[in-house]
Amino acid sequence: MRPHRNAPAPRRRPLRALAGAATALALCLTLPATAARAEEAGAPDTVVGEIVQAWPEAGPAGSAAGAEHAEAPLTWIESTTGGAVRVPTEAVADLAVGSTVELTVGRHVADDAAQQGFAPARDVLAAELLQEAPEAHAARVAGLTNQVTVAMVVPAGGRRDGATLSQLQAAVDGPVAEFWAGETDGAVRLGVTEAHDWLQTTAGCADPTALWNEVAARTGFVPGPGRHLVVHVSSLPRDLPGCSYALGQVGTGVGSGGRVYVRDVLPSVIAHELGHNFGLGHSSGHQCDAAVETGACRTAPYRDYYDVMGASWSTVGSLNAPQAAQLGVLSSAAQVPVAATGPATTVTLAPLASRGGTRAVRLTDATGSTYWLELRAAVGRDAWLGAAGNRFGLDSGVLLHRTGRMPDTALLLDGTPSTAARWDDDLQAALPLGVPVPVAGGAFTVTVGAVTAAGATLTVVPAAGAAVPVTPLPHGDPTPEVLAAAPDLRPAAPATTATAVPAEVAGAPEVPVAAAPEAPAAPLAADVRLTEPVPAAVRVASRAGWALPVAAAAGVGVLVLAGWTVTRKRSVRGRD
Repeated sequence: MRPHRNAPAPRRRPLRALAGAATALALCLTLPATAARAEEAGAPDTVVGEIVQAWPEAGPAGSAAGAEHAEAPLTWIESTTGGAVRVPTEAVADLAVGSTVELTVGRHVADDAAQQGFAPARDVLAAELLQEAPEAHAARVAGLTNQVTVAMVVPAGGRRDGATLSQLQAAVDGPVAEFWAGETDGAVRLGVTEAHDWLQTTAGCADPTALWNEVAARTGFVPGPGRHLVVHVSSLPRDLPGCSYALGQVGTGVGSGGRVYVRDVLPSVIAHELGHNFGLGHSSGHQCDAAVETGACRTAPYRDYYDVMGASWSTVGSLNAPQAAQLGVLSSAAQVPVAATGPATTVTLAPLASRGGTRAVRLTDATGSTYWLELRAAVGRDAWLGAAGNRFGLDSGVLLHRTGRMPDTALLLDGTPSTAARWDDDLQAALPLGVPVPVAGGAFTVTVGAVTAAGATLTVVPAAGAAVPVTPLPHGDPTPEVLAAAPDLRPAAPATTATAVPAEVAGAPEVPVAAAPEAPAAPLAADVRLTEPVPAAVRVASRAGWALPVAAAAGVGVLVLAGWTVTRKRSVRGRD
């Protein structure tokens, strides 16, 4: 968060000046033809404060707020007095979240967020770094590493919904706290230390910083390391301008603290948003046409259905190896490193959910890209894999992940890849038994020998110099999005990002390929909340449209699939 009063004197490091006209032009090119002209904001102003970012989520389908999803996180410069000025995210791409900066800002610029009800952004004419984001260390208080203040809020223009303070507090103190304590082996122990019933605020969702700050002032919340403000913003009316389904501030680690608001009291949503406070991006899927990671590929946001930072079930989901490593809670004793130049290695993996033994193999190729092998078995938090609740028929077995960039910091690769035409239906990703699988373009070959509930045996054979080009990952955004989920909506098909077929000759241009056809959206079953359509493999036709089979829905309470409700656009340039 902000620099401690005893921090060293700020360092000034000049950054590139940004031409106002060029920034405005780049933004305007992304707008619909009907967008209004940007309003002039008068003479340039100087703004000094901390960079704050958060990913907004699409509102209810059919509303003005839900017409189009943000292409970038919202970014503010928040002063020490609590005031905030929103700026275009790409204008401060060189600056890290939590940094203290001095900006010269000019006129208002038009962007999608302003059209959806957020306060207009100011053009950035010049930027200067004053202080890099400090490393946050949360002190343990009354056994807690992370103290949570919860509050129920009716923003300006809203009205109270049926949620209760006791529901919110029970969710945080119960399944959310248990999840983060278990997945971090006690490194994160969070709990509610202050709870406040319904407040009516003068601030609305158009200015989230003002809303959060008003709630903080009314409740006595003081931001700082390990301090979180979790606000339930009333869900009524659903199309309140500027109100996302959830909005989570991007943090720098488990100790940085942060602010969150949600419009539904679901443990999976709250746990996911706190994951963003901890600095995590999303757990997504990376699928290639009949290959593990070469040829025509796409990155499908949130498609890791095993993980809380991907699609979260009523059981909240688990935390995969690359996400745990990013948090620093995957110990060296729990992982076996294998380098591209190392010898063949045979490993016995314990189930990831067992919380003991060797639970991950880390592969690092010659380019520095990192891959992870983990075993998912029906034990511990993953016990649902062997129960009726496994509605999508997800595999028990060895999974292959790749460390990604924001917003997709963990990518699940398909160990039994299908053709592009079957991407939407193919949720079976475990590596096959006894079949050598090339990883990192053949820099490694992984063969899974045997898999039981107690463990899996696999052999990794490095083959230095044998790698072929893998399809580049999409060029990452600087910060993660929040969980995309909306209750009682008719969702659109999940957005995907197609990436180019790599050229065989170095320096040859990349050839763009089209994304695979998207499956039709499915209406919701009575007991399910979705934002990503149910795969066709578990749909049945009915006179009313698509519906879930009774067998597939058996034993399932509320399911939140974290996915887009509308199209997300992302660049496909750049390599890992």
